[in-house]
Amino acid sequence: MRKRTILTVAVLTGAIAHAQAVNLHGKVTNQAGRALANAVVTLVPQGMASTTGTDGSYSIVSTSISRILPASNREITVNNGVLEISLSQAAPVGVEIFDTKGALLKSEVAQNVPMGVYRLDLGKISQGTKVLVVKTSVGDEVSTFHYVQMGSSSSGSAIGSITQVGGMSARMAAAADSLKVTATGYTAKSIALASLDTMINVSLDTISSDRWGGLKNAPIKSSGCGQALGTISASGTYHIASTGGRGDYIISIPTGYNKDTPYQLVFGNHCMGGSAARVAAADNGDDLSGFYSIKTLADADKIPGIYVALQGNSDGTWNLPNDLTFWNDVLTLVEKNLCVDTTRVFVVGFSFGAMFSYTLSLEYPEKIRAVACYAPANYNMTQPTNRHIPIAYYQTTGTNDGTCPWIHDDAQQLGGKYCLLEHMQDNGCTSTAADIKLATGNTHVVNQFTGCKDGYPVKFSSFVGGHQATDSDAGSTANWIQNETWTFLKQF
Repeated sequence: MRKRTILTVAVLTGAIAHAQAVNLHGKVTNQAGRALANAVVTLVPQGMASTTGTDGSYSIVSTSISRILPASNREITVNNGVLEISLSQAAPVGVEIFDTKGALLKSEVAQNVPMGVYRLDLGKISQGTKVLVVKTSVGDEVSTFHYVQMGSSSSGSAIGSITQVGGMSARMAAAADSLKVTATGYTAKSIALASLDTMINVSLDTISSDRWGGLKNAPIKSSGCGQALGTISASGTYHIASTGGRGDYIISIPTGYNKDTPYQLVFGNHCMGGSAARVAAADNGDDLSGFYSIKTLADADKIPGIYVALQGNSDGTWNLPNDLTFWNDVLTLVEKNLCVDTTRVFVVGFSFGAMFSYTLSLEYPEKIRAVACYAPANYNMTQPTNRHIPIAYYQTTGTNDGTCPWIHDDAQQLGGKYCLLEHMQDNGCTSTAADIKLATGNTHVVNQFTGCKDGYPVKFSSFVGGHQATDSDAGSTANWIQNETWTFLKQF
């Protein structure tokens, strides 16, 4: 019978690939060209992966290949372009090598190869093609894979990738390798690979719609909706057993509370020297009172809400990570016992309360719709790992603030400026640091940044002033900080 010289279907009976020989590298950026950290780059179907660093770089490198033939537990490897088949006893060995069109390039058959290692240099068989389809047989056991050459190593031998082929043509096998790139808040992208020895830079597009369903999305009810008042029976002071012994909080429930109405939930975090009682007090001119006046403005707009003020240390400071857990415990309790719109949970804080609010924005972006920080800082307390998940963000900083300055340390990226920039970048805004306008006169300056992901606006107000949570422009007695904050929050 005439020997066939065209490979039409590759047959594989369960060979398992354990490692790949690859040399892939590059950078992942967003559509504005900014590096994306923590993006995951996966070589498919091999499953090798790399996570990008702060500069967006990734690298997937391996120089050895191995697969095990399950019936005999025999190992087939490719090291620096040399095919090796381990033999625990003498056996017939056959190797056929094809190009991607199925044309036979080389055939070797040895009827009685002794125990040891059978070797064949694939680099000398390429005949100008970079992709080979290799079919090996040891006794009755057959394995077929495609091998992509990647240039020369220092010794001159080729290195490459080995990929299982099963139930498909050799041409299909040659196109099987691809890169899949994913990042939170961005549309995943797959890229077909012609070579596994190359640099590929990838740009990801932001997801067009936000996870909340738009700025004016329909509310989503918490598990406490429909339940009669119980554990939290009325406005007042409560205690919850939480991490580190912390647990006191004050809650304000709307007059005429309806168990079937999902209410917005606002947390007010006090400053150093402040207290939950000051935040929860009726609006009386104190910077903190009336939940930074947000409750006053919301009530005036007939938007009722549930308001919570947590109590930090006796001196008004906060501790991490315990108070992050404290906050989450209270959120969980309130959502289980009251009717909360889980898509409209807001956090507001000043000074040390702004620092705490800022850390909450990094720790719980999936649970908080928006954060407003008056004079925040990203130091003086341990910062949670930033997972770069977008969250709507508003910030104010006085240009003469010496307590939480706009720039504390440029080299270490510390200060209010870097709190703002971090959220601008995480939200995919196309505006940059160069677009930030600082006030120089007696009127505050509002920055509404452009290009941010849908549903994740970033806003910054600058004013000539110090460390403060209230301010009025020249010729006005109105506290523009509370007004700008409420304008920001009620857009949701």
